[in-house]
Amino acid sequence: MRLGLVVHASRPSAEAVARNLTTAAEARGWTAVRTGLGRHAGGPFDALVGVGGDGTLLEAAHLAHGADIPVAGINLGRVGYLAEFDPARLDELLDTLSREPLPLIGRMTIRATTGSGGEWHGINDVIIEKVLSQRIVLVAVAIDGEHFTTYRADGIIVATPLGSTAYSLSAGGPVLDPGLEALVMTPVAPHSLLSRSLVLGPDTTITFTVDGDRPVRINLDGREATTLGPGGTLTVHRGERPVRFVSVGGRPFPQGVRKQFGLDHA
Repeated sequence: MRLGLVVHASRPSAEAVARNLTTAAEARGWTAVRTGLGRHAGGPFDALVGVGGDGTLLEAAHLAHGADIPVAGINLGRVGYLAEFDPARLDELLDTLSREPLPLIGRMTIRATTGSGGEWHGINDVIIEKVLSQRIVLVAVAIDGEHFTTYRADGIIVATPLGSTAYSLSAGGPVLDPGLEALVMTPVAPHSLLSRSLVLGPDTTITFTVDGDRPVRINLDGREATTLGPGGTLTVHRGERPVRFVSVGGRPFPQGVRKQFGLDHA
């Protein structure tokens, strides 16, 4: 088996775990190669392993989704919604990767397209945000082809259930179990009577049109995709296929939420 390792480069503990994992993999006759965004890919791989927190695994998941291979995570972060394997039990991870069939869970992804032909894929969210820091933007929203409203806001987030614990949560959005399939649309600092999130079915199509004279920036999973000027359109849909995580049924999602919010003693 050939593994690609995506490692949190600035964290010494991640580097140490990556070295130990490489040694353990080579002892089984496998190959483990460092990879990541901006690095020589070194593939093809049978699976990718993220070593770090959820941010590192999100990077690994992007690469795995693009290559249509599974991804596993070793949790060195505070919560680790995505990374469920313990760095002290690397053999458990390698044993799991040896299983046939491989135990996998699929998580819904998200896709954004522009009227000019641009297309991007994400795992957590699509964000429409203002470019000029002191100016709100006007964005008209249509849901399944029907006009819904025009937001005057700092931005709008459309998140997957997996992304509901990221920026969407900070903007007041609900926490969704990642096993669900849905799209969550949340305005950011809206000048509107409708300030709540809207939870929509997974096959909903949401079209955004820049309705004012101010441009907007489009980000997917924290990475800038493009900028739209007045009249520009962005359509958001579910992704064409899920991202596949290696899972042995680690911490249940409610327990992850409990730990994130410090509810252990509540």
